[in-house]
Amino acid sequence: MSLDIVEIAVGDRTVGLAVARPVGPPKAAIAFSHGAFSAPGKYAALLEGWAAAGLLVAAPLHVDSTDHPQRSDYDQGAVWRTRLEDQAATLDWLAGQGAFGLAAAGHSFGALLALAAGGASVLAPPGAPTLDARVKAVVALSPPPATPPLISAEGFATTSAPLLVQTGDADVLPGFVDDWRQRLIAFEAPSPGDRHAIVLPGVDHYFGGLICRPELPGPAQAEGLAQAIAASVDLVLAHAADDASALESLAARAADPSFTTR
Repeated sequence: MSLDIVEIAVGDRTVGLAVARPVGPPKAAIAFSHGAFSAPGKYAALLEGWAAAGLLVAAPLHVDSTDHPQRSDYDQGAVWRTRLEDQAATLDWLAGQGAFGLAAAGHSFGALLALAAGGASVLAPPGAPTLDARVKAVVALSPPPATPPLISAEGFATTSAPLLVQTGDADVLPGFVDDWRQRLIAFEAPSPGDRHAIVLPGVDHYFGGLICRPELPGPAQAEGLAQAIAASVDLVLAHAADDASALESLAARAADPSFTTR
């Protein structure tokens, strides 16, 4: 399996979508946002894992990526606005591919975009798209804690879509996130109901270099990534595809000490 590149127009910009396609008809679809300075291709193991489970995945190359050919044309203020625009356009593109439910997902900085699409209250420039009623599930992989002015602690509380937050007990970035528990605010702040968190033992911010920063020496945390993929597939199929067996599988995860539901 490999990622296809599809170019779409977003205002006066051209945005490349890395697309991972399932073998058969998609059961649901995910718009995925990469971490700061990274790129969709650096998440191939994740995107292809979702596609192998029957999901159509599209991931835009944001302008802050070190792989973006026009990166120098955009200042920091433009990064957040264009990311929001990219996510909305990606959801539009996915909606045009067939009659299946949509989900939003992201890693690290990208997780804030997915949360915004699911109802979290983020700082947004006038007219920039945030909440998207089409989004039936949100997967926030290693989201940041409160990061004013982009999002306050209270901003996480308005998330309304069914939610999975993933972190690991080695998921720290010294000087920014000194305790992995800080990442759970995205799970703890919204009102109870269809909120799930998975805390993977031994897993760091990059799954040992399997996502976001493939240049890291590892060791690769493949078992942890497989667990994150499986749990997120359950969430997306349960809520974006109305899959009763996925909903049962999600409920059964309550027996796993790494998994919490509220």
